[in-house]
Amino acid sequence: MMTLDKKYRDELIAALRMHEISGERVGEVLAEVEAHVTETGEDPVEAFGRPREYAAQVAEQLDRGTGKRSTMEVVASGAAVAALTMFGSDYLLDGLFADAATIPYTLKDTVALVTLLVLIVSGTMLFFAAFTAKARNQVYAVAAVVTFALCIVSQIVIGSVFDDVTPLYEMPRWAAIALGGVLVLGVIGMLARAIRRGRVVYPKAG
Repeated sequence: MMTLDKKYRDELIAALRMHEISGERVGEVLAEVEAHVTETGEDPVEAFGRPREYAAQVAEQLDRGTGKRSTMEVVASGAAVAALTMFGSDYLLDGLFADAATIPYTLKDTVALVTLLVLIVSGTMLFFAAFTAKARNQVYAVAAVVTFALCIVSQIVIGSVFDDVTPLYEMPRWAAIALGGVLVLGVIGMLARAIRRGRVVYPKAG
């Protein structure tokens, strides 16, 4: 009796998750593939295609009601996690290690952080597109690399252009710690929810 190759199984799981398919639906797809391979002895690549190709086919057949989030939901969720992580860690670390009772934030600090956030989110979306799009994958991959490189360049340019002396706003140390802690906890909550959603759940035997 032939069983599904572990390499194919792991690659299929990774490819399905790249398409933001729920763990429950991933389990159903794996069960279907494993059952076919066990019953027929056919090679999974010949029967279903390569993992990335088959994952794309599965994703095309899904709508919001069957386990796949919309592109806008994915982008919004990714942007929210990135924003909470960046601002939360920035405020929390500033509050924990500041020498003064009040922490100043200049125009340069604000512009640099927002620019970094936009570029990281954009680069991550391009990276995912490189693995999930049916065409122009290499173009997306190159664009992602360029975008991540711009993260470094942008910080150098911003540091030489914007005012880093005059405070744009100030925050008490305790407020920075409290706000940073709340934002970091928000990230942990979102990641925990994503992990629960991504757990592979096989269909119950009838």
